[in-house]
Amino acid sequence: MNESQRRHYERFSKVHIHYPRRVLNSYGGDLRRAMADTDEQVAVRVAAWEGQQGLFIRDWRAAGAQGDG
Repeated sequence: MNESQRRHYERFSKVHIHYPRRVLNSYGGDLRRAMADTDEQVAVRVAAWEGQQGLFIRDWRAAGAQGDG
């Protein structure tokens, strides 16, 4: 794991253990763009990606607020 991957994982795993992968998928693997966006922007993008994939659209912000990670 390189430094940018570690920072990505540390930031987004605070929301939920599965969130870093969702973020990575929704940004097409572009860690730099994901890290540059605000938490709100990331949550909106992940929700849109989940919808496009036909997945359950989870309120990840609520999951992070509940300490669900």
